[in-house]
Amino acid sequence: MHSYFEQLKDAAEILGLRYEILTGGEASTIIKTSLEKFVPFRTLGHLAISDENSIYLKLSDYEYTFSEKLDDEPVFVFFEQTREKVDVVFKLLNGKNFSKILEECGILEYFLTNETVDYLIAANWYTIEIVGNKNFEDEKK
Repeated sequence: MHSYFEQLKDAAEILGLRYEILTGGEASTIIKTSLEKFVPFRTLGHLAISDENSIYLKLSDYEYTFSEKLDDEPVFVFFEQTREKVDVVFKLLNGKNFSKILEECGILEYFLTNETVDYLIAANWYTIEIVGNKNFEDEKK
């Protein structure tokens, strides 16, 4: 079975989207900054942020469209920090297209942020949880 990063890479290539796979210090900094700034409740298994300001979207309704609300900037995707996923980040240069990539992949549980770590998104099998991104305020219930 393909690793999560291979799935993202293959999907980006099928769609003709520009991406990079970051490793080492650059990836580690993005992951560490994201986790320290937003302190997710669960970083292993069923990923969750559980912040009082989180916005929750039902995965089945928004998985293939939510990224259209992101700003036109690169996004950084990382997974629980185990095995081959440690200090590796998938960078998609046009974040608005991230949901298109998901249509080509299996179900993934991941964290997503931008270069300045203004927000954090956690997706698991049921929910897309968003904290810090004002573009989703109209979805707040």
